[in-house]
Amino acid sequence: MPGSARANWREADCVRCAGAVAAGAGVLLWSRSGSWVTYHPEHAPEAEPGGMTSDVEALRVNEWDGECEVCGGPVAARAGVLVLAPPGHGRGKWRVAHREHVREAAPPPRGGHNGWHRGPLMAFDIATTGNRYGVDRMLGAAVRVTDGPGRWWLIDPGPEEVSVSPRKTHRITVEEARAEGVPAARALDELADVLAGRLSAEEPLVVWYAPFVLTTLEAELRRHGLASLADRTPHGVSPVCDPLVLDRHADPDRRGGRSLEAVTEWYGVPHGSHRAPYDHPGDPRCDAEAALALASVVGACFPGVGRLSGPVLHAKQTRWHRDRQGQIRGGKSGAGVETWPLDQPVEVLPWRDHDAG
Repeated sequence: MPGSARANWREADCVRCAGAVAAGAGVLLWSRSGSWVTYHPEHAPEAEPGGMTSDVEALRVNEWDGECEVCGGPVAARAGVLVLAPPGHGRGKWRVAHREHVREAAPPPRGGHNGWHRGPLMAFDIATTGNRYGVDRMLGAAVRVTDGPGRWWLIDPGPEEVSVSPRKTHRITVEEARAEGVPAARALDELADVLAGRLSAEEPLVVWYAPFVLTTLEAELRRHGLASLADRTPHGVSPVCDPLVLDRHADPDRRGGRSLEAVTEWYGVPHGSHRAPYDHPGDPRCDAEAALALASVVGACFPGVGRLSGPVLHAKQTRWHRDRQGQIRGGKSGAGVETWPLDQPVEVLPWRDHDAG
């Protein structure tokens, strides 16, 4: 079965040959017309990220006369196809196109405009024992920059009995961190100073899924009696650039996953070459490098994002994050919405085994 496609759950006709496909015997993909379509396995195109397809045969036929969104020429009823409008042209809006003019699903072309995405950037990522705020500990941290060498800290979490959740993919063990790592207090203090220097210069700090990464860092600093990142800078934890927030805002209607792996694949950004032991998705060195490149690419693809100043970029993301959380909660606000890029409260909590929650 090609790519990230799934099996069809009920009997249907193959889009390519119109022959019957028994339930479970075919390939199911999501078309750009906003519907599931079925293929015989031998007729299915390679699936795009998220199990999508740009196959023209999978698109709906236009029932009415229209104007081609690509060339502007007339399209007679049932002579063309329907495609969803590109981002910024209205959620759920349809456009008509000649079959030969249908564009494959792809990010917008990268523009040559100036902006923060072309200036010096620093990206930061961490490896933790799990995903629980205030409970899980940092085992590693990486910084990658566009204008110099990066840095890496393997962090000794101390003698307390801790363990790594099976869901974590960074491959760093507690034993390795204790044997080869820098004591946590020293590593965290050095790391926070490096990040504070970048933020104090009002240059965006790139952090994929910033609320988890930055809140975890603040909790770990507090755990070891160190000054918070917010207290080390004149304007708090700002400006931050979270490529996840930017991508969700700039391309809200795109189907498919929004993991770092899925988004880097969509934009054609390399994410791990496996040429070194750490060069794989999940390791903070690899993820920080991917996030750094991704931030630059998103800024280049969307001029309305790339041209923002650092402080305005930060303020806009705070609002975009708040709006998204409001949509998720049915219009109700919730914890962490007004405090982006942190999730409040920042707490230091005692260790609990992973199976204890």
